[in-house]
Amino acid sequence: MMGSTKVTRSQRKATATADPLLPTTSVQGKSRRCGACGRLILFLIPILACALILAALYLLAFIPEVVITEMSISDGLAYYDRKGVVLALNSTGATLACVVCIMRNIQINVYHRRQQSESMTLKALNFLAAVSGIFSYVGFVILAVFDLDGPAEHQRIHYIGATMYFVLGGLYGLLHTYLLRKQTQYPMFCKIIFVVVSFVMITSSIIYASNLNEYYEFEWFAVAFNAIYVGLMGLLFLVDPADDELGDFFCCRRVKAT
Repeated sequence: MMGSTKVTRSQRKATATADPLLPTTSVQGKSRRCGACGRLILFLIPILACALILAALYLLAFIPEVVITEMSISDGLAYYDRKGVVLALNSTGATLACVVCIMRNIQINVYHRRQQSESMTLKALNFLAAVSGIFSYVGFVILAVFDLDGPAEHQRIHYIGATMYFVLGGLYGLLHTYLLRKQTQYPMFCKIIFVVVSFVMITSSIIYASNLNEYYEFEWFAVAFNAIYVGLMGLLFLVDPADDELGDFFCCRRVKAT
């Protein structure tokens, strides 16, 4: 019919594939891009979160008395004299990982808003993924602070934190990997890397949870690959920083649609 402005699904998909990175916020018609420094910060936050957690594991794994095939991470922490250093590294890394989960939640929402592919299902999955990721690292801090050497109450809290970390961390890996598959601006090899890391992370968690008194190395692998999974998100922000929207969120700016 002449004069019709209806866009078919195939036309919308072709447009999305051709130009997936259009800015979506502006003031007086001008994009408020954060510039190179802002994009560099967004790229480095996931890498720093990963590096801090891996550094804590490194400090524990290379204590002469610690053998990762015979000791859990909590047991290794008991042998480390400067326990506060490890807790500081873990807590800071976990906090940054929570920030990364929020950043990815916003970035995914922005992508689907650009492509006009928003749906209640995707929004719900994205929200559930962010909540799972955040609370998994809350559990990570809990299990680090309340170790097994303390009183019985601390041990119970430790196991609650461990359950939160491994279960919700695995759930986040599954949901985020699915949501990443829906973003067409990333090449397939990038998505395959996330699938492989997520698989190793979840498999290691299951093996360790099924054999708590043995296969301790799989706990170390699970924590390490969980951190690596977060660190790899720096690549996603390198391709599409969504810096306008993230700047609005973290600076508490409200932008009216034009």
